Amino acid sequence: MTIRQLEYFCAVAEGRSISAAARALQEKGARNVLVSMAGNGALLVDEHGEVHRIGCPKGRVVNSVGAGDSMVAGFVAGYLRSGSYREALRLGTACGSATAFSLGLAKKEMIDALLATI
Repeated sequence: MTIRQLEYFCAVAEGRSISAAARALQEKGARNVLVSMAGNGALLVDEHGEVHRIGCPKGRVVNSVGAGDSMVAGFVAGYLRSGSYREALRLGTACGSATAFSLGLAKKEMIDALLATI
């Protein structure tokens, strides 16, 4: 979910931190909550309550359409490959950023290059 969606559903703007709002979603049944914060990176509150934060690589946003979907796909692929939320968050961030920096969907070469920077 994006930071804007989280603000809407959990009233982050009313003083809650992003991680507290993510935990509120977990109380409603979500297992893991992954929040894209655009140029401010991403945050994951995992099923154990641990908070993982990551910045985003530098680049020029060309088109953000599909970036969130790419982030989720990369996160799932990274978790299935490694079993690590940290590595899943890294790959998800690289995939989402690479798509935002591209005219279409990201290519593996760009994902790999960005992954090396985060």
